[in-house]
Amino acid sequence: MEKKKIIWFLIIIALVVGGYYLLFVNKQTDKKGEAKQEEISKSDLIAKELANKYQAITDWEENLTYTIQAQERLITEKPVLFRGYVDDVFNRDGKTFIRFSSSFFSFSSVDYVLELECNKEILDKIFSEQQNKNDFLMFFDEYAVIANIQEVSKPVFAIKGSALSEDEVEIDIESSDLFTAKGICLDVVYIGDNE
Repeated sequence: MEKKKIIWFLIIIALVVGGYYLLFVNKQTDKKGEAKQEEISKSDLIAKELANKYQAITDWEENLTYTIQAQERLITEKPVLFRGYVDDVFNRDGKTFIRFSSSFFSFSSVDYVLELECNKEILDKIFSEQQNKNDFLMFFDEYAVIANIQEVSKPVFAIKGSALSEDEVEIDIESSDLFTAKGICLDVVYIGDNE
C-alpha cells in the first residue's frame, strides 16, 4: 500500500512540474512571436503609409509569370510600390540612377531589378542612412520604393553556377525568372536591416 502512495505521489509531482514547464515555455514562445509580429508590422506599416501617400499600386506581384503581365501591371499612370535593396548608384547621360534588387526576405516568388532615375534628394536619403554603416551591412538595408515604371523586360537566359570543388565550377544556362524595370524613382523610405 505504501508503494502505491509513493507512485501516485511521484506521478502527481511529474504532472505538476510538466504542466508548469509547458505553460512557461508557451508563454516565452508567445512573447517571441509577438515581438516578431511587431517587427514585421513596423516595416509593413512604413511601406503601407508610403503607398497610401502616393496612392501606389501594391498587389502587382500576385500570379506574375510573363513579361506582358508585368508590363500591364507596372506601366500605368499610377506609381508602384516596391521593396528592395540598393545594388548600385551610377551616372549615365548626365542623370543619376539607383539600381534596386528585390528583397531577399520577400514572400513573393517574383525577382526583379529596378533601374530608376533619381534626384539629389532621394540620393541624399539613401546616403544618409548608409553613412555610419560598414560596407558589408549596407547590403541588408531594405527600402520601400515608389516609382513610375516606363519599361519592363525579362532576360531570355540566366547563368547560374555552383562550386563542384575548390578549382571547379559548374555553370548552367537556364531561362530567366528575373524582371527588369526601368523608370523614375519618386520616393524611398528606409525600412531597416532585417536583423
